[in-house]
Amino acid sequence: MDCINSIGLEPGKTAYLDMIAGKVRGLMTPGLFRHSVNTLESCIEIAENCGLEVDMFMLCLASIVHDYGKIFSTGELEDIARRDRLSISDFELGLKPILHSLVGDYLVSRDLGIKDSRVLRAVKVHTIGAVDMTLEEKILFVADKVEKGRKYSGVEHLRDLALKDINLCLIEVYKNTIIYVMNKKSLLHPDTAGIWNSICGGN
Repeated sequence: MDCINSIGLEPGKTAYLDMIAGKVRGLMTPGLFRHSVNTLESCIEIAENCGLEVDMFMLCLASIVHDYGKIFSTGELEDIARRDRLSISDFELGLKPILHSLVGDYLVSRDLGIKDSRVLRAVKVHTIGAVDMTLEEKILFVADKVEKGRKYSGVEHLRDLALKDINLCLIEVYKNTIIYVMNKKSLLHPDTAGIWNSICGGN
């Protein structure tokens, strides 16, 4: 992918990212793979435009595989979580829109052989966030919501904001996510309040 070749990684790291991208491309639907590439491009753009000091290799790898869990059905994800005794509560198993991320870190490790704990945590928290997110996790969280394929009211403003202030954009994206879930009368993850307080500068 051209976007990977343009960021100046060591040839071995670039080749590894291309290999992983090829693997997931063969497993994902075209639309899901396109979203993964869009998210990758958005991550790179945010990091470069904001002049942020990040591990670009780790960030690129996490963005490529962040939605790997979506190649599985909800039923398959539930079965995997129970069969392999993952640390996922019964309540979390009922949060179907985010189950792909809660199980995703395990699947990325199992199926793709990725063992970097930073990549795996970024995959796990890309839907609900986390208290004290790393800079790479913040960028992936935001990029996933504002990549160029997203079409919703206000997304252009968020894209512009992401290129100026990642922390302020994170607050706005997280707020929009909470409002979206509440408007759909869906369940909120129990960690939501703590994460919100954290990204707003609270304890």
